[in-house]
Amino acid sequence: MIENSTSQTGYQNEQNSMLLKGVVIGGLIGGALALIDRNTRSKVKNTAVGFKDTSSKMLTEVRENPNEIKDQMISQFKNASHTLKEAIEEAQELYQRVNSTFGNINVLKEVSSEALSTFKEAKSDISNISSKVIEAGSELAGNPIETGSSEHAADDRLNKYNTDTSLKSDKEAVTSGYTSPSNYGSHN
Repeated sequence: MIENSTSQTGYQNEQNSMLLKGVVIGGLIGGALALIDRNTRSKVKNTAVGFKDTSSKMLTEVRENPNEIKDQMISQFKNASHTLKEAIEEAQELYQRVNSTFGNINVLKEVSSEALSTFKEAKSDISNISSKVIEAGSELAGNPIETGSSEHAADDRLNKYNTDTSLKSDKEAVTSGYTSPSNYGSHN
């Protein structure tokens, strides 16, 4: 079992080595082919010269004025640090505003749920009140109006409200406190 593990490790190392060789050879061939073009060669040359000039200037400045370069770098780090702190503070403020907004949304949801619940309860109460009003109305419609001693006197009082002379009886003019529109002003 150990021999098998060792042979696999050796095989993997050999494969990795071949891959690395292939990448290096491919890079060299690609670089050589790219340098065949005159424009590419001049760009590579200019870039290398520019890099050399920039790095040599930087090294010269560091050698001549190490304290000034150090102060400049410290100043740049402080400025970057200050800007980063401001960004963090703004991000925290944004986070607080977002949390506040979502907190307000949760409160709004609760208030909306409570309002909906209250509305449903009110609807149920209104339904109960309405059924009681209907019940009271039917009780009133079911009882005859008795203010006089005789039934004939009550009929006379009802005739005051009746304008239709074609009715079969005087009591048809009043039903549940409502006289149908067809009974008004229709004289035959």
